[in-house]
Amino acid sequence: MDRLRRRAYEQVRSTGSVNNLHGRHAWAHLASPRIIVAAAVVVVVVVIVVVVVVVVVVVVVVVVVLGAWAFARSRTEEEEEEKREPRLEHDSVGDPRRVMRRGVPGGEGRDYDIGTDLGRRRRRGGGGGREKKIRTEKKKKKESSQRCVEYLRAAASSITTTTTTTAIISQDGALTCIHRYPSNDSFRTNFSQATSEYVTSVNVLCEDTEPESMFDPALEGGVLNVDGLLHLWRLRSLKLIGCKLLHWPAKILGGLRDLRNLTVRTSIGRKTKYSLELESGAFDSTPQIEKMDLSSNNIWQIPEHLFCPLTNLVTLNVSWNMLKDIAELGFRDVNERYSSRQHESTPTPFPCSLDMQSLDASNNQISVLPAYGFSSLKRLRILNLSNNAISMVADEALHGLRSLETFDLSGNRIVALPTEMFRDATKSLKELRLQNNSISVLSPGLVADMNQLVALDLSRNVLTSSWLNSATFSGLIRLVLLNLSHNRITRLDPELFKDLYTLQILNLQHNEIETIPADTFSPMSNLHTLELTHNRLTYLDAYSLNGLYALSLLALDSNMLEGIHPDAFRNCSSMQDLNLSGNNLDNVPVALKDMRMLKTLDLGENQIRSLGKPGFRGMSSLYGLRMIGNEITNVTCEDLTELPALQILNLARNRIEFVEDGVFSANPALQAIRLDSNLLQDVSSIFAGAPGLLWLNMSDNMIANFDYKYLPEKLQWMDLHKNLIADLGVAPSGMRLQTLDVSFNQLTRIHSSSIPDSIELLFVNDNLIHTVEPQTFFGKTNLTRVDLYANQIVKMNLSALQLTQVPAPRQLPEFYIGGNPFICDCTTEWLQRINTLPLRQHPRVMDLESVYCRLPYDRRKSFIPLLEAKPSQFLCTYKAHCFALCHCCDFDACDCEMTCPTNCTCYHDQSWSANVVDCSSSGYKTLPGRLPMDATEVYLDGNNFGELNSHSFIGRKNLEILYANDSNIIAIRNHTFSGLKRLLVLHLENNKISVLNGVELMPLENLKELYLQNNLLTYIDNGTFLPLRQLEVLRLERNRLGTFALWQLGQNPYLVDVGLSSNPWSCECSYLERAREWMSRNREKIVDWPSVSCSLGIPITLPANGSAVNCAALTGGGTNTAIETRPLEAYLPLLLASALLIFAMVALVCGAFRHRRTLRTWAASRCGLRACYKTAAFEDQEKPFDAYISYSAVDEAFVSTILVPGLESSYRLCLHYRDLGAGSNVADAVAEAADSSRRTILVLSKNFLHGEWARFEFKAALRDALKGKGRSVILLLVGGVCPRDLDADLKKRISSHTVLVWGDKLFWQKLRFAMPDVSPVPVLERPLPLPPPPPPPPLPLPLTLPSAHHQWT
Repeated sequence: MDRLRRRAYEQVRSTGSVNNLHGRHAWAHLASPRIIVAAAVVVVVVVIVVVVVVVVVVVVVVVVVLGAWAFARSRTEEEEEEKREPRLEHDSVGDPRRVMRRGVPGGEGRDYDIGTDLGRRRRRGGGGGREKKIRTEKKKKKESSQRCVEYLRAAASSITTTTTTTAIISQDGALTCIHRYPSNDSFRTNFSQATSEYVTSVNVLCEDTEPESMFDPALEGGVLNVDGLLHLWRLRSLKLIGCKLLHWPAKILGGLRDLRNLTVRTSIGRKTKYSLELESGAFDSTPQIEKMDLSSNNIWQIPEHLFCPLTNLVTLNVSWNMLKDIAELGFRDVNERYSSRQHESTPTPFPCSLDMQSLDASNNQISVLPAYGFSSLKRLRILNLSNNAISMVADEALHGLRSLETFDLSGNRIVALPTEMFRDATKSLKELRLQNNSISVLSPGLVADMNQLVALDLSRNVLTSSWLNSATFSGLIRLVLLNLSHNRITRLDPELFKDLYTLQILNLQHNEIETIPADTFSPMSNLHTLELTHNRLTYLDAYSLNGLYALSLLALDSNMLEGIHPDAFRNCSSMQDLNLSGNNLDNVPVALKDMRMLKTLDLGENQIRSLGKPGFRGMSSLYGLRMIGNEITNVTCEDLTELPALQILNLARNRIEFVEDGVFSANPALQAIRLDSNLLQDVSSIFAGAPGLLWLNMSDNMIANFDYKYLPEKLQWMDLHKNLIADLGVAPSGMRLQTLDVSFNQLTRIHSSSIPDSIELLFVNDNLIHTVEPQTFFGKTNLTRVDLYANQIVKMNLSALQLTQVPAPRQLPEFYIGGNPFICDCTTEWLQRINTLPLRQHPRVMDLESVYCRLPYDRRKSFIPLLEAKPSQFLCTYKAHCFALCHCCDFDACDCEMTCPTNCTCYHDQSWSANVVDCSSSGYKTLPGRLPMDATEVYLDGNNFGELNSHSFIGRKNLEILYANDSNIIAIRNHTFSGLKRLLVLHLENNKISVLNGVELMPLENLKELYLQNNLLTYIDNGTFLPLRQLEVLRLERNRLGTFALWQLGQNPYLVDVGLSSNPWSCECSYLERAREWMSRNREKIVDWPSVSCSLGIPITLPANGSAVNCAALTGGGTNTAIETRPLEAYLPLLLASALLIFAMVALVCGAFRHRRTLRTWAASRCGLRACYKTAAFEDQEKPFDAYISYSAVDEAFVSTILVPGLESSYRLCLHYRDLGAGSNVADAVAEAADSSRRTILVLSKNFLHGEWARFEFKAALRDALKGKGRSVILLLVGGVCPRDLDADLKKRISSHTVLVWGDKLFWQKLRFAMPDVSPVPVLERPLPLPPPPPPPPLPLPLTLPSAHHQWT
């Protein structure tokens, strides 16, 4: 490197003028506008950074000052306390083993052990002194807890105002601090003020107040800062759970020599990129630790020898992390490691000897189990490596573990295990878990002769019968549990279980076993549980279960059994539970006879058609019989006579049509029966012989007649849903029924006597109930829930839901009444307020917000939510009504008389503030003569009035809504609506009104909605709507209006909804201009503005200059109107020209992109503009060379006479054969030259490709030097070389490097463009003549040239 720098210095001295040009050129660059702007931006950024740094410094200073003030204050309190009490001092190393007692006569200069000193003081205290000492200790504990809380809260408040801390100290010296903080807060706390004399255990629980949030990236530098722990010298247990820690310093536990238990579980999840980083030597100062839990910390790496100082460590848990290499734990024996390698010169590593007994490394990312990985853990008893990614296991993976008792490798990716894997643990292993792997090969002798093994789990693998033979489980003389479920076993070797005479549980379910050879299970005389479900057994012969004298549970569910030999269960005399469901049995097997110990029998999901012979003979102890999902049609008394102890009977999902009377008389202990999903119609005498029945399900049948007298009095639970019951009858007084489900039946009414008084849960939903009698639920004191939803209830009085007074401590019963077609009338108004009634005599309706009610008179809404209904909408009908104080009811014009007109329906609310008259479609030709004077809403639509005479509604001063639409109205008189000053809504649509002269609507000063659409209106006076100052909705569409001044509607300030379409509006220019102007300003208010057009079909909303209407022709004085349209052909030239212009621009852009390099070169050579090219003025200015040229020795003449003279006048060049010293290492020389140059030029001639590039060391060196160079590498193709002549390595680099071809027209311009920026050099008007290409290399040995060979030998 020094030689290259000297060479560059000589070039610089020889071209001093070039240096001056370089300097002037640099200042010229600095003076350019672009550089000035860049410099200004840099200055602004620097100023901003300085300001931010100053602000941060100020904040840090403020925090330090506040912390110092808090520390000084706490120190002052401690000094005051020390004046009152004896002082404890620590020794120089911070270990308070001994203290100096001061202030005691004769005690100065005398050392006492802490425990001894305290004991002596207690003994010397006497009676009163001891009580005082106890009070002092309690006070100290309380003050310590309070100080911890105060300090923690102060520290938390300095972080965020949402942080809260709670501290609890128990009598045994355990301090528990609950730290609550938001997700963007970190853990910073201090225990220095806690009294060290009493605290032996610290538990810190951090609770995130935002558990849904992700880990905050701002905590990337979060470090545990618990300085006060050094003060707690008696601490034996420390737990940090849920705290956000990213770094565990080495000296954080310094001084805690007595620490025995350490638990650290952060809140870092696996989906985050953060992890807990343990510093090397983190546990060097705590050698007494016996139990350590580092689980759930997302730890990626463990420092070397981290656990070696923990000589007393017994239990270690590093589960739920991201460890990938088990060797990182450092449990490999030193002697084993280095004796295997036999490297005598290698220094001996640090020894690590531990007496650990339990290691949990489950739920990590370990993929390989190496040899001797745990060889230093000689006393290890429990090893858990489950749920990792282990796929490879070495032969000596468990070497040295002669005390191992429990080994868990479940949940990995293991395919096979080495035969000698358990060689050292053969005599000690008791429990081996290998389930949930991919084990397909079980090596012979793998688990053989493990005479201490008690449990072996090989389930959920891919084991086949070919690997299970007589030697597989030989010698397992103490095995109690064997799990082979969820494998691919098709047959069982008769000698497979020959040594398993102590086995008690065998699980073979979910395999493919087709037959069981005779005497297969005979050696297992102690087997009490045999699982064979989900296999392919078709027949059970007489000897399949030989020798199973102790068998208690046999599961043969979900096989394909078609028959069982009568003697199949002959030797299973102790069997208590037998499961045969999900097979193809068509009758009760004869083999079941005389099984007197059998207690439960499952024959469900078979094809059994009868319970008759052979039946259940001799099953005197059977209490549970399951026959669900068969094809039974009848049940007779003889079917169940042999089952005196039967308690539970399941006959659901059969085809039972008939059950004989008294069929259960021989089963006095029967308590629960399922007869649901059958075809029963009559149940009148079925349960007469079952007095103890408590639970009965007869749902989904065809029962139509029901009476409570059919049921036993002790019955407590009954399900009758989905039947055909129309009446429940009368419940007797002594009934004990608590739960009754009669939903999905045909009930039409319920009353008090149809429900037992003992009822608690009542389900009568999805019936046809339309009437609930008053006081139906009165007296039902145990009632807790009633479902009445999805019925046909229209009206219901308040007394229907009346209850007996519910005591205050007890909750109100819950009722559900939604899904009923309630009518909002005056009888249901109370329902809106039922949950707020003060007296506790009514239930709480839980679904009140989903209850809808119907408004029978309303034209706008059919159903509304009950809670949204107004009090005035709860109406009742009336025919005639006269108020009590009315004295003129005999007169026709009496205001207080309410008489409903003929053929009309009238409604009123309870206060008579709402009075609705519905006379729609009543055949009236004139207005009804005696409309109630107090009417608030009148519906007259659908009649045939013709005209509305003057004063038709006189006196109806409270009328607010009037419907007169669809009534064939031709005209409205001037005073038709006189007196209707409160009218808000007027419907006159779908009539034949033709003229409004301006005074018809004048009395309606408060009208808000006016509907006049679909009439025959041809004229509306411009002042018609002026009096309607409150008008909001005006609909005029589908009329014959032409000249109405639309702009007059601007004087209605509240108008927000206007309809104007389907009218022949005038096309006269002056009208159009004003109408268009008004519409453009109020477009949001006109609901149909796109459809509004003039009489000629021209949209009014078009702008004036773009309109197709020829206003001059329209206003020419004649009656004819003319429309001048501009044909499409007039726009064709413009369209074609636009298309050609767009095409030309696209072609120009594509051409520029295709020849972008040539264009940039031309711009750089002609204009000095180097656009879109990374050649900044400050680019690698410290490098001594502008370019390094690598070429073939044969091409020396071309490079030195042609290429170098064209460049060296402007650039500093490093030539391979000229400037690189002979005898140097090729890799170092090339790398050094490339790193010292701003550009690298490769002269790719045939000589270079067949010479230097073909040599491995040169090619490797040059390839490493060009990594990541990008466009800084220039590939120069000379001598007729083209890209297809290059090898695969160079072809890959063409796209990322600059490629130039010698002989190109703009070769020198392109080359200078690719070179870095230097001072400008005068460009030759005529480029240098191109000499002929260099000669090809001599064949066939191009590497024998002296000029090329002597450089590298």
